[in-house]
Amino acid sequence: MLLDATGAAHLFGGEAEWLAAIPHELGRFGLQARAGLADTIGAAWAAARYGAQAATRIAPGETRIALADYPPAALRLPPDILGDLDRLGLRRIADLEALVRASDPRRGLDARFGPEPLRRLRQAFGEIDEPLDPDIPVPAMRARLAFAEPVSTPEDIARIVERLALELCAKLEAAELGLRRARLIALRVDGTATHLALGTSKPMRDAKALVRLFAEHLPKLDPGFGIDTALLDAEIANPLSLRQSAIALPDGDPDLGELAPLVDRLINRLGAANVVRLAPFESHIPERAQIRLPALGAVPAHLRNAKPPANPRPLRLLAWPEPIEALAELPDGPPRRFRWRKRLHDVVRAEGPERIAPEWWRAPAPPRDYFAIDDRDGHRFWVYREGAAGGLRWFLHGLFA
Repeated sequence: MLLDATGAAHLFGGEAEWLAAIPHELGRFGLQARAGLADTIGAAWAAARYGAQAATRIAPGETRIALADYPPAALRLPPDILGDLDRLGLRRIADLEALVRASDPRRGLDARFGPEPLRRLRQAFGEIDEPLDPDIPVPAMRARLAFAEPVSTPEDIARIVERLALELCAKLEAAELGLRRARLIALRVDGTATHLALGTSKPMRDAKALVRLFAEHLPKLDPGFGIDTALLDAEIANPLSLRQSAIALPDGDPDLGELAPLVDRLINRLGAANVVRLAPFESHIPERAQIRLPALGAVPAHLRNAKPPANPRPLRLLAWPEPIEALAELPDGPPRRFRWRKRLHDVVRAEGPERIAPEWWRAPAPPRDYFAIDDRDGHRFWVYREGAAGGLRWFLHGLFA
């Protein structure tokens, strides 16, 4: 298995920690595994099979030195070539590299063994590219259209998508499936291909909704000199039983009727990370009392019994509490006047205090006394104080509607 770890290893504590975790985690399932990490596919393949440890990392820029004592078998050479190299006494990659440097490959190494040893050697050292070709899963369902003449206009492409969507959704309905990921593939007359892919938050097989999702991205599809074949794949499909639409959905149904297509359109336009919903989380601290979940995803089991706070909370909670200058009656009175973002506010009404203490298992922090206060202009704020009389500090944490 080949994994591209570029830009991802830091999520696991670094390359060394991530690499060591692979054999360890697989070992929990009774699987023996070895792992290698390097700048090139060839070097990583060699490190995984011939490294001194179950997880071997070759630091950037040290590939040539690290592979020097590995056997030629680490270059992914066929058995007949490996046998000939062994008979010649070339039992290290460094010996093979020295032979390459000492002679003209076309009359020496290539003439004796063909181009494969030199190609694999240069791939391992990163002298020639070896792109990672990912395994694309076989689609669960596919719709296909071929044309006698190439098509290229936006109107024709839109009609093609509509016909493909109708055919694919009919197949999904017959199999009682709903797609979760769809891919539109356009095969061009010059032998190249272009594609568009999108995902859905829930299994679906509504052809009109699928056409609307693709419509926003069709301008990105480059037809080149024309498209002679179009494919629409349901790459991922989940069970979706038939439903009688005339019966109203019961309360609490996560599909919420037409909400799923709307969420899918927002996700494809704004990104999944920007379309979420908030769910209660068991914490007294306001900034920890909610957690972000997918817009239509199921609530995890450990959050299903979480309850929202008993007292009202502001509609907008600031990312971080902002310090304010406040004039208040000591020791327990609410602010009478405060300054926030260079503007002075006179308080005409206040509710509180509501004392919120931090969780005992976290780092020690002073308790907070929250007040809901109204200023003379009708604005309502959520402020709190912390500290003792000698070092009392006030913060604004949220704004009510």
